[in-house]
Amino acid sequence: MSVQMLIWIVLGLFVIYRIYLRFRRTFGWQELKHRRVRTMTIILSLVGLIFFAEGAMHPVSLVSDVAGIVLGTALAWYSSTVTAFEHRNGKVLYRSSAWIAGTVSLLFFVRLIYRMIDMVQSGYFQQGAQMSDRLAVMGSSWSAGLMLIMFAYYVTYNVILLNKQKGLQRS
Repeated sequence: MSVQMLIWIVLGLFVIYRIYLRFRRTFGWQELKHRRVRTMTIILSLVGLIFFAEGAMHPVSLVSDVAGIVLGTALAWYSSTVTAFEHRNGKVLYRSSAWIAGTVSLLFFVRLIYRMIDMVQSGYFQQGAQMSDRLAVMGSSWSAGLMLIMFAYYVTYNVILLNKQKGLQRS
C-alpha cells in the first residue's frame, strides 16, 4: 500500500468521523458555547469567502453562488425562529430544527460524495495526471452554490445564536 493511498484512507476516516459528529449534534440539545460558535463562524466565513471568490470569476457560478447564499441565509433565519432554548445547571442549551439542519448537512455530504465519485471516475487520483486536469475536475458551475448554502446557513445561524445568547444572559 502506497503512502498516498494511506493518506487518503486516513482522510476518509476523518471525514466519516466528522459526518458522525455533525449528525449527532444536529439531533438533540447542545450547549451554547460562545467561543466554539464564534470560532466555527469565522472558519466557515473564510472558507465560504474562498468558494465565493472562486465562483465570482464566472457569471454562471456567480448566479449559483448568490442563490446558494440567499437560500442558506433564508433557511438559517427560519431555523432560528424555531430553535428552542433551555437553561440547565447554569448552562444555556439549544435545539435547532432537526429537519432544516439535517437537510443542509445531508445536502453537503451528498455533494461531497458525488464530487469524490466524480474525481475517481475522471482519473483525478491517477499517477501522472496533470495539475490543471485535476483542478478542472474539482470545479463546477453549480456545486459551489450548493456548498454556499451550507456555509451561509451555518454562518447566519451561528451569528443569530450569538445574538440570542447575549439576550438570554441578560435575562
